Amino acid sequence: MSIPENQQSVFSKQVHPVKQVVICLIALIAVMGVAKLAFPMETLADRAAYWEIAFAILMGYALFNSIFSLSYHDKTVYFRDSILCFIGLAAAGGFLAWYFSGLTMDEAGSFRWLYFVFGFSYLVFISIVNLMRKIIEIAKKQDARLRGEQ
Repeated sequence: MSIPENQQSVFSKQVHPVKQVVICLIALIAVMGVAKLAFPMETLADRAAYWEIAFAILMGYALFNSIFSLSYHDKTVYFRDSILCFIGLAAAGGFLAWYFSGLTMDEAGSFRWLYFVFGFSYLVFISIVNLMRKIIEIAKKQDARLRGEQ
């Protein structure tokens, strides 16, 4: 039984990192805009919510970007573009959080440290996914060799 074209697995789709970051930026602006209109954020702790939104979108990008890296053919270009898009999204999220909240990252709390942790975690996560992919490729080659298919 074959899978219909419109119901492909997420593991077989090739979504470029630029497309992913554009979707994340649209979501970031939409969520922050709705929060600005719907909730009166007057206290310092409430206004820090914009920074939390920015980091939530950034972590979502890191997760989905790592998953989509499994099926992408040109790994070198994908990882280069992914890391550049991650840096761009982090900068854009920081700017938008500052713009909507009026708080710098130091005034909002320990968000400077979170940038470091998220950046490091993203690099570790994408490296683990890439390592898993390499191990699967080696296992497939070994299996083919044992069956005499080469």
